[in-house]
Amino acid sequence: MNFRMNYHVHTLWSDGDNTVMEVVMAAEGALDEIAITDHLVIKPDGSQEPYSIPIGRIGQYLREIESMETEVKVLKGLEVDYFPGSERRIEGLLKELDLDIVIGSVHFVDMVPIDKSDEFWAGKSQREVDEIYRRYYELVEMASSSGLFDVIGHLDLPKKFGRKSSIFPENLLESLEFVEINTSGLRYPANEVYPSESICRELAQNKVKFTVGTDAHSVHHITFGLDKAEKLLKDISGEKIIFRNRNALPI
Repeated sequence: MNFRMNYHVHTLWSDGDNTVMEVVMAAEGALDEIAITDHLVIKPDGSQEPYSIPIGRIGQYLREIESMETEVKVLKGLEVDYFPGSERRIEGLLKELDLDIVIGSVHFVDMVPIDKSDEFWAGKSQREVDEIYRRYYELVEMASSSGLFDVIGHLDLPKKFGRKSSIFPENLLESLEFVEINTSGLRYPANEVYPSESICRELAQNKVKFTVGTDAHSVHHITFGLDKAEKLLKDISGEKIIFRNRNALPI
């Protein structure tokens, strides 16, 4: 029987539409495991984005996840933004938390969110788009090499609104160990999973292992695109792994 996971889900604790309980109830009977991974955004100056879970409420958030009594396995997670200059703050905080998985993500390039609106991409030449990709992947490599995170999220996120680039630095492969296949790109103009099939194939050939997540912000997306992600994993002979206490384990 195929092991069904969704390791990337948001709730009302950050920018999701539903409570932890509602998310878990939606997962029952459809998934074997689910990870609640609400946003934690800490900028270099210590400020937080309005949609980020407040640092002072993380303990309450984790206790609520722990209280879930259900047939589906529920993991305690966070999706943490990477910013150069925030490493020590993030490291100090994560050391104090009892988590199963931490997704490391880059949403900001030069402190500007690249996935918030297609207006950011409007009117940009391909040369400008390529430069954004280049800078984005530099940040991803820094995030991956920092040792702060367990899995790198939505690896080729800049394509979200359909502006694509052939740029993918081969040296990035050397720093990656665990990457998620994120199906949310299927809901946007990119119209494909993150990362693309060609990148996933390169990753698999380089012995990178995978988690699977839908980046759900609503219970309606708890299983969105999972069948396509599973087919992709099969096609590329990709290895899927699970996490416990921030340790990767074979299924």
